[in-house]
Amino acid sequence: MLDIKTLEGWLWEAACKIRGEIDAPKYKDYILPLIFLKRLSDVFDDEIEKFAEEYGDKETAKELIEEDHGLVWFYLPTKARWSNIAKQSTGLGEYLTDSVRAVARENPKLQGVIDIVDFNATTAGQRVISDEKLKLLIDTL
Repeated sequence: MLDIKTLEGWLWEAACKIRGEIDAPKYKDYILPLIFLKRLSDVFDDEIEKFAEEYGDKETAKELIEEDHGLVWFYLPTKARWSNIAKQSTGLGEYLTDSVRAVARENPKLQGVIDIVDFNATTAGQRVISDEKLKLLIDTL
């Protein structure tokens, strides 16, 4: 179980990874959706494991969930699963934006919750937050 002190340290470390790229009040716009996506992915993985125990193997569990998204609390498209996000090294801003939007499309309850930021946004022709900083943030989470 995560205690408050550990959570504070974790959030501080995440904020330090993107310091300088964006204004401090906007940190939450980038960090919180990623934390939420990470949690959704962890729960989704746990649900796959549960089905794997019940039906014999992970592949069968994944096939069942792909056929019926209602078997899990929130369905995550393959692209939006944390294991795939963590492997991404180029075009990360676009990849993350596409991922959170895909989650919101699959789970209408999450529209306007998880897809609130464009990780690939630009201001005056410059990226608001670079792929390098996003990668550091993902590696922290």
